[in-house]
Amino acid sequence: MTAKNLYAYTLQPVNYEISEAEQRHAQMVIWRSTNKISTKAWMIMGAIVALAIVGIILLKNYSTIFCWVAIVGVALYLAIRIYGLEWYVKRKMNEFPAQEIKGVKLGVQPHGLVMRQQMGMQEGVGAIGWKDIYEWYNTPEFMLLNFKVKGQQGAYILPKRMDSRNFSFETIRKHLNESVGEAKKI
Repeated sequence: MTAKNLYAYTLQPVNYEISEAEQRHAQMVIWRSTNKISTKAWMIMGAIVALAIVGIILLKNYSTIFCWVAIVGVALYLAIRIYGLEWYVKRKMNEFPAQEIKGVKLGVQPHGLVMRQQMGMQEGVGAIGWKDIYEWYNTPEFMLLNFKVKGQQGAYILPKRMDSRNFSFETIRKHLNESVGEAKKI
């Protein structure tokens, strides 16, 4: 703790409100990180294109058609893999509406993240311990925490706009590095 930030934990929970657009954006960022074309696939495509170019140079007349077909095939594969698959995933995501999160407050404590939610006349309180979080991602726009409590999985998408004196991302990162390890790459 520094002189500027005397108490690194939450005294007053902060509002945790995430729009559908923020949820969709986080889902797409995570999906894009898993939809990478492998090095092996790039090498195979490179070899096919190289052989096709050599075939175009060395072969004459109608024999070069299969070389052009191979180049077009590689181009189609890349177009479908990069643009077509993303279009399909966006379409499927829109079939399942995301619910906007409102009325929830989060706080950072030495034992984990504390959630408060008004339920009728009572206030419900829940806690996600640092040991319950099994992986986390740190991006320029948000922090994603995946956790498992009592056999059920869940996730928190923490937009960087939430980083404040009452909800310190610095403290969250410190605890996550100690209990979970380094953030996974996206």
